[in-house]
Order: sequence, then C-alpha cells, then structure tokens
Amino acid sequence: MTSKSKKSYIETLIPIIILFVSTTGWYSLDYVGMKAFWIGFFLLSFTYAFLILKDFKWNTGIKRLVTNRYNIILILYTLWVSISYLYNYNGRGSLLYTFKVWFMIIFYVILTEIYIDNITKENKKILIHNISKYIFILGVFHSVIGLYQFITLSNKVFGVVISDWHPYNPAAMYGNVNGFGTYLFISIICGFNLFIEGLNKKSNKYTTFLLIFQMYMIYLTVSRTSIVSLIAYFIFILILFFIKKKELLVKIFSKNNVILFIICNLIMLSIIKLPQHRGYINELLHKETVEEERTAENMLKEKNSKGFNNRSIIWNAVGDNYTEYICFGDGLKYNVLDRIDVINVISERSEGVDRISYHNTLVRYFASNGVLGLVLFLAMYFAIPLKLFINMIKRREVEMESSIIIILLAVTFMYMQMEEVYMGEIGFMSIITNLVLGYGSTLLTRK
Repeated sequence: MTSKSKKSYIETLIPIIILFVSTTGWYSLDYVGMKAFWIGFFLLSFTYAFLILKDFKWNTGIKRLVTNRYNIILILYTLWVSISYLYNYNGRGSLLYTFKVWFMIIFYVILTEIYIDNITKENKKILIHNISKYIFILGVFHSVIGLYQFITLSNKVFGVVISDWHPYNPAAMYGNVNGFGTYLFISIICGFNLFIEGLNKKSNKYTTFLLIFQMYMIYLTVSRTSIVSLIAYFIFILILFFIKKKELLVKIFSKNNVILFIICNLIMLSIIKLPQHRGYINELLHKETVEEERTAENMLKEKNSKGFNNRSIIWNAVGDNYTEYICFGDGLKYNVLDRIDVINVISERSEGVDRISYHNTLVRYFASNGVLGLVLFLAMYFAIPLKLFINMIKRREVEMESSIIIILLAVTFMYMQMEEVYMGEIGFMSIITNLVLGYGSTLLTRK
C-alpha cells in the first residue's frame, strides 16, 4: 500500500484530470489555446502514471496483468484500431490518433486497474467522493451561468460573449446544448451520490437544492440524449435500492426529504415558469435581449417531431456504402462527407469541415475501423457488465458495487446511441468511460 499522503494526491489528481479534459467543450479553451491544453493534459497524465507506478511497483502483478483476459481484449482492440488507422493513413492525424488510443487505454484503463486493485475500500470511497464533489461543483457553476443566460436572454457575462448558442436554450460555456447537457448528465449522477452520502447530515438540504437546480437546467437544454440516459440511470438505481437497500429508499423518501423536494421544486418552477421576471431583470441590468423567445416545451416538441434530427441521414449514408467500410473502415478520411449536404444536415458553420460527428458510437467504430473494430469495441465494453452479471447469478446475490458499474456502463451505452464516446478521444465522456472500465475490470478477478 502507498503512504497516506500519496493516496491523497492520486485521489485528488483523478478528479482534476476529469475536470481538465471537460474544458475541451468550453469556449474558454479558445483563450487558453490547444497547445497549452495538450501540455497540461500530458503533465497531469504522466504525474498520475508516475504516482501509481511509484507507489504500487511491487504490487502491480505483471503476470496477472498480462494473463488477465480482459487486458488481452484491450490489447487486441488497440492493435486493430492502430492497424485500421495506419492502413487508411491520412498524414500526421492518423499517427496522432493511433498514439492517443494507446495512451488512453494504457493510462486510463490499465493504470486505473492497477490503482483500484491496490487500495482499500475506504480509499475507493474517498476517490468516488472527490470525483463526485469536483464534478458537481463545476456543474453548479455551469448551471448558474446557464440560468443567467435563460433569465437575461443574453450570452454576455461581464461584457464577454461566452457562447453563440441561443440564450433561451442555455448552453453555459459550451458551444452547444449537447455539451452542457452531457456534463449535467454526469454531474447530476455525482450529485445524487453526494446526496446519498449526506442523508444523515443537516447540510444535505443544500446538496438537494443544487441537485434539483441542475435537473431543471438539463431540462432547459432540451438535450434529449442526456435527459433520457439520466432518467434510465435513476430508474435502474432505484430498482437496485429496492432490491438491495430498502432502508436506503425509506431514508431518501422520508417525510423531511419529500417536503424539501417539494420546496426546491417550487423555487425552481417559480424561476423557470415566470418569464416576466426576465423583462424586469433586463431593465435593471440594461440588457439587450434577443427578439425570439421560446420555451423548453416548444423546443422539445419540435425536436421530437424531427425524430433523430437529421442524424439518421449520416447513419444511412454509412449503411448504404457499408462495403467500403467493412474491412478496415476509412480511418479519419470521413468519406461520408461526400455523400451528405453538410450545411443542411449539420449546420452552416460546418461548411468545409473535414471531420464530423457520426452521432452514434457504433457507427463511428464501423466507419473508422471496420466490422472487426466494432466487434472488438463491443467485446471490450460488454465483457465487464456481462461477466459481473453472470458472477452475481452464480452467487445468487445482487452485489452493490458490481451493480452500480453495470448501471453506469448501461446508461453510457444508451448515451452512445446518439453521441460519440470514442475510447481514443481525449474528452469528458471518454475519460469517464475509461475510468469506469478500469474500475470494473478489477471486479472481474475478485474472489
């Protein structure tokens, strides 16, 4: 085991890294610059690796790592992705993506596996608490900005334009509402964990209000993928509590908590549902407002009427030309761009781009890395939840830690059906997913 001081470093460093990569969705990154971002990310990552290897060098169990069947799947996946990118060589970008895939898998799945496998249950709790706290606090910060945009109908904060998205559909410091919605999806899950931890504390009423506050903000984003995935998480987790922790459900829905829930909802409804407040505040602040004002209900209805919001056009374009992808994919060539009207399908800002989002993780793997790349990704992703589920059936016991990992991977997979979570990308959802896979892999060999 590592020393107490080193433990605290790693337990704090991991949430800092998570928050740092989330800045890729911020407009503030434009002021920092990509070079500074890469330098910061790699410094944090190598510090993370150094602390883990230094602290656990005698406990890494090289033989165990090499013979672990899950790690074999990881290596096969990474090898094939590398082969498909190099086969479709497209300049330095292909080499960079090949490097990033290896880097992310080794640093944030395998090293996380080493770390989690060598710490105590108490340290796991501290790590999860720190991650939840850091993410949730930043979620509150974003939500305050989002509410400011919604109320004032302005994207200017202290004279600085922080987003070019419609302020009546708040995006906080993100370039679109999907980025904001994605962050809130994870932040609300973290907030719920903090709420559960503090059930017996008086200060929990503040966590409760801030949790409900973020729930209203994710609704205002009208980011359907994140909203549906979040609803699924709460359904699964409450079913788990009903099966395994009925006493916890009783505490959650205690009389005091129900009253608190009602009060918090009334406060938020009074803000969200009384648009005339916007006019008063704008007059006080001498703000110029946008002419168009729309409600979340109207936007949600409009989005639902459009179905997949033109995303199916991209998917169909890949499916119609599947023969050119089936062996090695097209790497980073994005041949689909020649077969869709980018301006009408995506946006005017996308004119002339050489890369787009496929808005579906499975389509991305098939298009970029071929059918074998897709199969290896599915094997890598589902090996953990399937094995944990089978183990619980064999033991005839519902185990909390395994069940929560299964739920997190399940709702993330739901999210993947409308957005990309590519393991080789350096971004918020990708690093969260890698860490969950690294954590879950340690449960496979547990007796």
